[in-house]
Amino acid sequence: MINIKQNVPLAPYTIYRVGGPARFFTEVKGAEGLREALDFSLEKKAPFFILGAGSNILVSDKGFDGLIIRMVGGELKVDGRKLTVDAGVMMAKAVLASAKAGLTGFEWGVGVPGTLGGSERGNAGWFGGEMKDVVESAEIFDAKTGQIYILYAGDCEFGYRDSMFKRHPERVIISATLSLQEGDSQKIQEKIKKIIAERSSKQDIGIKSCGCIFKNIAWEKTEIEKERLLEGFPELREFKDRPNIPASFLIDRAGLKGKRAGNVFISPKHANFFVNEGGAMADEVWQLIQLAKEEVEKKYGLRLEEEIVYVGF
Repeated sequence: MINIKQNVPLAPYTIYRVGGPARFFTEVKGAEGLREALDFSLEKKAPFFILGAGSNILVSDKGFDGLIIRMVGGELKVDGRKLTVDAGVMMAKAVLASAKAGLTGFEWGVGVPGTLGGSERGNAGWFGGEMKDVVESAEIFDAKTGQIYILYAGDCEFGYRDSMFKRHPERVIISATLSLQEGDSQKIQEKIKKIIAERSSKQDIGIKSCGCIFKNIAWEKTEIEKERLLEGFPELREFKDRPNIPASFLIDRAGLKGKRAGNVFISPKHANFFVNEGGAMADEVWQLIQLAKEEVEKKYGLRLEEEIVYVGF
């Protein structure tokens, strides 16, 4: 039997430490707890939102007028070159389990501060890797039908920081099976250490921030438009042969590092990180998001798109 609480402040459950209360709140493990929670949501005619580590979301100051279902913990199973991980397991824990088993291809996941389920939903990535590179299948609970079934990677519609789960929130990830390769444990550990060091050198670690606010901008223009943009802004040429232009670069060049709204400021270290220095409001984060969009579009004619998920807005 799950425990449903009412009027629970959500700020403590997010890395940002901002946001108002949830009308209803519960923590679950596995399919049965999830089924009970979703039945409750249906009974109360209340919308639901699946919460993991709270690392890539911005919760409204008003909170969420529905049921927050927090996926917590879970199991990991190694079977040959496959690693099956419950949705509530933290990415770093899954990476260490794969390393211990001598499996390679998932080391980059140590740089993602979230749960396995949330990372698959957003096709999280770092250090050249993405969830789509390792996910073989996912066990899904369909809130509309009450059925549990398997979706294979090709059906997940993975895109850059995107998947079909974002467009179909009723399809809730219970667990995922990752397909990895056999490797040398010592080399795997060395690579993990290298990734942690690189992330620490480029990003603010251990601060009140939800990670990258915006997606990088993909080169999805015609070659003529691309050349015109490069002619107008020579500083973008260093990204000509890369798949995208870093949002952090654009925000930096728009002169926004250090800019603030109340208790939130744009990190001087990584301009795609907006930091809560303490006591921040979600509205202050939102104000900085709008400022970044406006200034980057004014300077480059490029429109930034949020990577974060808004909850309760």
